[in-house]
Amino acid sequence: MTTTISAMWAALRLRRQDLPDLIAGMDRPPRRRRAVRPAVTPIVLTLRLFAGFCAPMRENALVVAALHRCGVPAQLVVGADPLPESHGGYRVYTWIEIEGVPLDIDTPPSNYLVELIRYPKTD
Repeated sequence: MTTTISAMWAALRLRRQDLPDLIAGMDRPPRRRRAVRPAVTPIVLTLRLFAGFCAPMRENALVVAALHRCGVPAQLVVGADPLPESHGGYRVYTWIEIEGVPLDIDTPPSNYLVELIRYPKTD
């Protein structure tokens, strides 16, 4: 519970940062490491309440940056559809993983999307 509340406050403080700044800030080591898996839904609801709805990639980046700042080993994963659309482009998606486990464990995105990159990067 404490981790979730801390992440909510961190997300509110980070909400004015641009997407590149959020992703760059994820490379900094967290102050302390927490093993508790926080509830992400209250963090997203708090962001939507105070900042309004935003693009899913930015919203996921905000949540990951806030969790990372609170010491939770969260990652923002960017993936794409394996098959191109009719005009030749690919749809790109983002999702959140904590310690390598996606938040949606019932239908993990890695089952139907091709992973492109992770932030923060792991060695």
